[in-house]
Amino acid sequence: MATSSSHQNQPLYFFPERRVTAEELDLMLNGGSRSERCYAVSCMLRYAQWEDIWDYVSRDEVRDLFDDLDLPDSLRAAWARMLKIETVAT
Repeated sequence: MATSSSHQNQPLYFFPERRVTAEELDLMLNGGSRSERCYAVSCMLRYAQWEDIWDYVSRDEVRDLFDDLDLPDSLRAAWARMLKIETVAT
C-alpha cells in the first residue's frame, strides 16, 4: 500500500487491542509468522472497512489463512460465503 511516511506512523483504526501502524502491518503481513498474519487479517475482517481490507491483502491470502483466523462463528460463516470457502460443520 502506498502511503505517505506521516501516515505510516499513525495507528490503524482496525486494531482495537493494540497500536499497529501501516508500516507494522506491512511487516506482519509480508514477513511475519503465520500467527502474526492471522492476527492481522482477523482484525481487518472484524473491524476494517471493505476497501481497507483489500488494500493490504488479497482474497487468496485470506482464503489461505481462513481456518486459523479468530472470528466469531457468524462472521466466519459470512466471510466463508463471500469468499466461496466450504466449511465443515463442527
